[in-house]
Amino acid sequence: MKLTREIPWKRIAVEATAIVASILIAFAIDAWWQGRSERIVESQHLRALHEDLVISLKILDEDEATQQQQVAYLELLLLANSETPFSDELRQWIDDGLWQIGSYEPQLSSLRDLESSGQSGIIRNQDIRRSLASVRQRLDGLEVVQRDFQISQQNLIDRFLVDNFDLSRLLLDPIPGYEPDLSMLGTDEFRSRVAFKISLRREVSQVQAQVRSIFAETIELINRELQGIE
Repeated sequence: MKLTREIPWKRIAVEATAIVASILIAFAIDAWWQGRSERIVESQHLRALHEDLVISLKILDEDEATQQQQVAYLELLLLANSETPFSDELRQWIDDGLWQIGSYEPQLSSLRDLESSGQSGIIRNQDIRRSLASVRQRLDGLEVVQRDFQISQQNLIDRFLVDNFDLSRLLLDPIPGYEPDLSMLGTDEFRSRVAFKISLRREVSQVQAQVRSIFAETIELINRELQGIE
């Protein structure tokens, strides 16, 4: 007569439950660790972006101050005429005001690296991602305005200065006894060039104000996100 062996269903069920539970726990730990690692990487990107934006904002403010000083020199040139005495001040008005160009160069290597690596999705805050996209859009717009400004400077102002002033002597260190020909000062042609450059500078300043605004907004968003992470 065969003996029937009872199957220990209860023990099997307990062991199976334990195995499933251990697998689920392992998955949960792995998912937690992966999420934590991604959060650390995200935090590193955010800190780098924050630092670059703060520095770029400071550079932008310094550049704007330089531009405002240039406009001040140009406004003084509008009042000059052929009777205005030749002086270091006049040389500076022409050199720093009418001759110099200058352009804003932000320090945003972190944003370029994020864009080129295709890792923008690591930043989970949608507001920050949209704000960074706006930063890129505003900077592209500023680059266009600055390029147009440089072309206008070269074609309409630099050529005029070269044709009508002895710049090699006028803008270098003073030469004893040298009196430049300043008969062009005060003419409609000269003042039109000065007024044109003022308008160019103000157009650049308007776009820079938009860049400044989006910089400040993005910095604030990143600040709040970093506080939440910490």
